[in-house]
Amino acid sequence: MYKIEPYSAITYIMDLSKNIFELREKISSDEKALVSLNQDNINDKEHYTNLYIHNQNKYLYYELILRNEFGKSLLGNYYSKTYDLLYKKGWIMFRQDFRVSGYSNKDSEQLYVEFFHEHFQTYFPSSISFDSKIANIYYQQCRLAYVNDAYYICAQGLFPVIEYLYKQVGRFDGKTIFRINKNFEKTKEQVESISQPFKTNIDFFVRMIENVNSLIKEHIFSTSIEKDEEPPVINRNRVSHGIFTREIDKKDCLQLFCIVMALKSLSDIIETDNRRKRILIEMKDIANKIKELDIKQ
Repeated sequence: MYKIEPYSAITYIMDLSKNIFELREKISSDEKALVSLNQDNINDKEHYTNLYIHNQNKYLYYELILRNEFGKSLLGNYYSKTYDLLYKKGWIMFRQDFRVSGYSNKDSEQLYVEFFHEHFQTYFPSSISFDSKIANIYYQQCRLAYVNDAYYICAQGLFPVIEYLYKQVGRFDGKTIFRINKNFEKTKEQVESISQPFKTNIDFFVRMIENVNSLIKEHIFSTSIEKDEEPPVINRNRVSHGIFTREIDKKDCLQLFCIVMALKSLSDIIETDNRRKRILIEMKDIANKIKELDIKQ
């Protein structure tokens, strides 16, 4: 009879990706085995023991994912001053290990425009997926618009994707009208609630959402009238109401893509942490059931 076994993970950080892949494969095969075992005449204790170990492995799987993200955040803290300077110009650094080198005689903003444009397929891939079918369609259409130099179409399509992801990060319940400028505290609280999987901290992620919130509040989603001076950072109100007085270019779109990727990253981390917490509750319930069975015996 097939028995669910605990996964023996290698603890070295450099092997996390390998561990995550192997553990995902094991969880998938064990889930199929559990279905088969449930059809057999096994006693309740054996069933719950297998289920408990299976949940242990799932818990470890999500923990390894978080460790991988938090491990990279150490590099993000090292480069925090550079990131904060770029944020003031409208850039959000969504990759903790991101840094640019090999460019000379250019200011930092032009450097980042050229770097992201050159590596567009790497940093804004077509492979990412959202829970919303419409958000997926908009994102893919925006990518297509960008590579065809249709920057106005690209920017207009990214605004609703940003709002969708913002609701995901803030865990918006849909019971009221969503206003992005009214949800800054909710998004920050969600990021701050992330459990720390090992001895590091969430400063990088907190600073990321703070920068996103500030950029949205002060620039991208701020109110603006026609007589206002044209802002250096793209503004949805001015673009949507036809009062933008300069041509939208690749820089504007790349900055919006960076916000999309930052929010997607934060949303994924929060969801991973929530899954881990739910599994922990399930494990406690299973452990109690095993104790009850032992008492009955």
